Amino acid sequence: MNKIPLGLYAGALFLLVFVVAPVLLREKHSKNLAGRFYGKILWRFYPLAFFLILSYLISDANKLYALLLMSGLGANIITSYYLKKLKKSLGDIDLLPFDHPKRSFFRKVSMFSTLLLFINFLLSLYILVKQ
Repeated sequence: MNKIPLGLYAGALFLLVFVVAPVLLREKHSKNLAGRFYGKILWRFYPLAFFLILSYLISDANKLYALLLMSGLGANIITSYYLKKLKKSLGDIDLLPFDHPKRSFFRKVSMFSTLLLFINFLLSLYILVKQ
């Protein structure tokens, strides 16, 4: 029973990392719009992910694994919150030149956020296969 929420969580992460992020963030003409759309998707994903991990925890799962998954989700939420604040301070990212230091920093933090999602995916996949 505890594999269902974990499988749904891993599947949602797979979609975010390998489908949604590459498609949206590949957009060259309106990075601002694509990033805003991706941010909305992420902020709607987080409550669902929390519920799935909580369901996994309640369903008599390994508590250490559930704690690791929850920590990974927390790291993503903190990074997304930081990106949201950074984006507000930058305004329309399309108005900044591609090589501008602030835009470059924003891009690095955004890639770090996607890397965290990927690591969370690998961890959830490992736990799913190990059980």
